[in-house]
Amino acid sequence: MQICTKNEQINADLMGAARVVPHQVGLIKLSKTQLKVLQSIMPGEKVTAEQIAERCELSCSWASTLLKTVWERGYLYRTLTLMLHGGIEYVYQQ
Repeated sequence: MQICTKNEQINADLMGAARVVPHQVGLIKLSKTQLKVLQSIMPGEKVTAEQIAERCELSCSWASTLLKTVWERGYLYRTLTLMLHGGIEYVYQQ
């Protein structure tokens, strides 16, 4: 998935769609921190919130929240893993 860089032109169709439903743009637009998290994941790589927290110098809970938000916006795939000691862990992938 390609993400627009700072100086890159935005697709005209995307701009048209954003004008039609401006209240929906927030559902796809990423914050700087969310973009940093997304860019820290290599294509095809599987990561956990703990790994992202370490890479991006964030708390585990904040990394988890950011990953969930990026997943909800459709930028990542998420799978559920059951832990041996009980509990669950989400694994994210581009």
